[in-house]
Amino acid sequence: MLARIKSLVGRNNANASKPNYLIPSGETAPPPREPTPLPHAEPPAGAFPLDCLTPKLRSAAEAIVRKTQGPAALAAQSVLSVASLVSGSRAKVQTLGSPSNATAAFVTIALSGERKSATDKIAKTGIDRVILRLRKEHEIAMARHKSEISSAGRGEERPAAPVCPSFLVTEPTVEGAFKAIASGCGFLGWFTDEAASFWGGHSMSKDQRAKTSGIVSKFWDGDYFFRPRAGREGDGYVPPTSTTINLMFQPTLIRDTYGDEFLIGQGILARMLPCWPVSNMGNRKYRRPTAEDEAAADLFHDEVEAALINTLEDTTERLLALSEDALAICIEFHDKIETELGRGGWAADISGFAAKAPEHACRLAAIMTLFEDRDAETVSGDVMKAACELVKYYLGQYKFLCIAATNETEMAQAQTLLDWLLKNLQPGDGFATDRILQYGPVAARRSKALDRQLTVLMQYGWVHELPAGTKIDGKKRRKAFRLSPEA
Repeated sequence: MLARIKSLVGRNNANASKPNYLIPSGETAPPPREPTPLPHAEPPAGAFPLDCLTPKLRSAAEAIVRKTQGPAALAAQSVLSVASLVSGSRAKVQTLGSPSNATAAFVTIALSGERKSATDKIAKTGIDRVILRLRKEHEIAMARHKSEISSAGRGEERPAAPVCPSFLVTEPTVEGAFKAIASGCGFLGWFTDEAASFWGGHSMSKDQRAKTSGIVSKFWDGDYFFRPRAGREGDGYVPPTSTTINLMFQPTLIRDTYGDEFLIGQGILARMLPCWPVSNMGNRKYRRPTAEDEAAADLFHDEVEAALINTLEDTTERLLALSEDALAICIEFHDKIETELGRGGWAADISGFAAKAPEHACRLAAIMTLFEDRDAETVSGDVMKAACELVKYYLGQYKFLCIAATNETEMAQAQTLLDWLLKNLQPGDGFATDRILQYGPVAARRSKALDRQLTVLMQYGWVHELPAGTKIDGKKRRKAFRLSPEA
């Protein structure tokens, strides 16, 4: 069977020189042209700058990388989001404008099998411990409440039911977020390693996406809401709620997010720190975690647990100031970014995200500072410098994602088709679409998709269209093509 397929899709004869097609009388084949490589969005050269994390976060991220062998960026995103939730949720930080919440939003993109879930699970262990403890305490409180109600006399006022503190939403929906806020914790975390349910779910449907984008943006901005509802008392006031977001999803959603002009224009993506790290699959020989790895991870779990308990118990709002050095560094960073926002500048086409870069840096600096020392009052120059370096990484990632979202799927499919043609045909060979539709790459086995891919290959000189009626394999073809003789 394999031999028959090979005989049908290509000769693989390096000595073949006679054309395998016959052009109708009076027609001529197009002149050959030098093909040019297909353009692709090139990922930024630098890896995630783990050295810019403060010691506790860097130690945790490095331990997670060693345990999972996933990309360093995955571990960094997870530990930063955890630190944001447990240490920054009761704080604001000085910026170059008004004070901002000392929390951040993250987007992490990776293939299935890249260890997203394993990474996130390790990073969130301390949070999970606290949640399980709170649920257990709530069960006990509810049992006590039921006992009190059953023993209450006629006419006596019945006690209100206890409310379990809720601050984490793992299936991110707007309604789920508001329900968690209603529990009264005063802060919120949206964490999911399957964010396709968010981007492709009801919250981001055609009728809901504008409202959802606005609400998520308001969470990040620290604004309040009025959400009056029929049948409910009050004006529906929802207080400002410090929110941490960590959405993980697969590259198949890049076009639907970073290629969506509406979402870009709404500003929701400009408020999120994105990364799409180079895959580490294929390089992960089995490695048993060492005692040092386990100890570093356990220490992080304990620190996260302690920080979260403190945040739940101490509701005092704090303002973290920038030291003189930190302020000067932030201003310098702002001015450098500003020069690139103008026409022709590097950041001109990502101005929404780039304009928020200084604020992103202040937020990250506050998160790292507070996780190292919950009693800190100022951000140091060193931490601000590190935060600016982190944001430079995110700037490169954001631009890369926007470019990739607009053309990478089309280019990647065209490249796959070109690779197939080069493997199965000789330079200068003619071919018809029926072979590709039957034996070609999966993404090329539909006529419309194949037409788009062939158009790309013709645009860059890899394929030439032959006159209608050209004979290939002894049959006249309405559509016939030739692989460039220069291929």
